[in-house]
Amino acid sequence: MAEKKKKDVAPLILKNGIIVAGHPRSGTSLACQLVESAGVSFPSDLGADIYNKEGYFEMADAKELEKSLIDEAMTDKNISELNKVVKTLNATSGLTGLKIVHIPAIFFYSHIAKNMRVVFIYRNPSDVKSSMFRRGISQFKLSWFENNNALIAAHENIPKSIVISYESIIEGRESVKNGFKKLGLTANLDVMKKGHRTQENSGIVLTEDELRLYKYLKKLEKKSCS
Repeated sequence: MAEKKKKDVAPLILKNGIIVAGHPRSGTSLACQLVESAGVSFPSDLGADIYNKEGYFEMADAKELEKSLIDEAMTDKNISELNKVVKTLNATSGLTGLKIVHIPAIFFYSHIAKNMRVVFIYRNPSDVKSSMFRRGISQFKLSWFENNNALIAAHENIPKSIVISYESIIEGRESVKNGFKKLGLTANLDVMKKGHRTQENSGIVLTEDELRLYKYLKKLEKKSCS
């Protein structure tokens, strides 16, 4: 008797997700705090510490899944793990949020999302690198350049997305409110505190490509939040 063929795992649909995506130490948690002020809930099992006093706004399993999706794409195992994340998000009442730091992984969520909106955040790469060194992190799976190139590609392919900078949030610029309005969200900039800033005007030397990319991200921000 022939063996019964194993059924492929089918991905679940993410019903109404708000995603915050950015390179580590670029202000992702700060952006999540601002998104939370607009009435979005972030399921999280990673608490606050001296580096992120308001918490990390992320699930450990979801963060590990990001790396697996980049390495292996939609294997049955990864789809099963993705479904667990989606179930958690869909079970949260009201609007639900997810933070992503391995930005290429966002494309896998975009394929299964019904009404996905994204806040992309970037920061001066010198300050990002300085902040990472301060935490004892010399390398990340994706370089700042690779991750932020993926940010550009994702923004180009996800209609309901904006690009904002860490600096714009910290300084409470009106453009941040304008960008959030484009996503149908009302942000309360009063929750931001300049005291949250850990690094500013670092003298870390950047490559020409990093400087060029940073300059382009500024242009994208101006265009997406105007």
